[in-house]
Amino acid sequence: MNVGIVGFGSIGTEVGKALINGVEDFSLYGITSRSKANAQERIDKLDKNIEIYDLDNLVDNCEIIIDCAPKEAFREIATKCINKQRKLITVSGSGMLDNLDLEKLAKNNNSQIILATGAILGLDALRAASESNINSVTMITRKPPNALTNAPYVINNNIQINNLLEPKLIFKGSATDGAKAFPANVNVAAAVGLAGIGADKTNLEIWADPNLKRNTHKVQVNSDSAIFEMSIQNVQTPENPGTGKITGLSVIACLRGLKSSFKIGT
Repeated sequence: MNVGIVGFGSIGTEVGKALINGVEDFSLYGITSRSKANAQERIDKLDKNIEIYDLDNLVDNCEIIIDCAPKEAFREIATKCINKQRKLITVSGSGMLDNLDLEKLAKNNNSQIILATGAILGLDALRAASESNINSVTMITRKPPNALTNAPYVINNNIQINNLLEPKLIFKGSATDGAKAFPANVNVAAAVGLAGIGADKTNLEIWADPNLKRNTHKVQVNSDSAIFEMSIQNVQTPENPGTGKITGLSVIACLRGLKSSFKIGT
């Protein structure tokens, strides 16, 4: 099956390398990027011939599209995939959260949008718990300051996080508001909200912590079927500290799962 990648930053490049090295049943058709120069530079470093196309060409010729682009591009990408009855795998939880109306369109067009697990864990447990009653979900994200420095919310509110000596709470609210305030940093909060009781009811805290070297997330769930707590410490990607290395790997695992004879997890 032909696969196209939209967005060729740290995540897209990781997925592209895996496809080049070989993922059974799937082949990389090409990519599209808002910056062809940057994309070509990455391709040159891979020392492989990867074609760069426009989005329409990619959607026309690929059965599966992988969205690794910024949140702002999600609606256009998703709409084109739906109209062509393509399967879309995305890491943009924030994009999905802002475009829930596309679910009906996808259903009517026999298309599917899949949110890869990304840098969080336990979405299958959350989905299972949501089949009954969930009382509360709280997510606490702690990241080194370098992972949050360029977040619009931090810049617009003049929040000083450089040279911190102790952890600093920089956001407290719903996952809905957190995903809007930190669209590139807490896609995981949107994913947790979508999998559980909804983003509006999911409590979120974001901390800048100078004592950390990894991006950490803790999710606490209280439901009538189970009380559980999950935590993860993600290794940062060198070029984009806000993104965990495991995010690209989760996309590859999601891709493999589409054709796997044995499916593990919900």
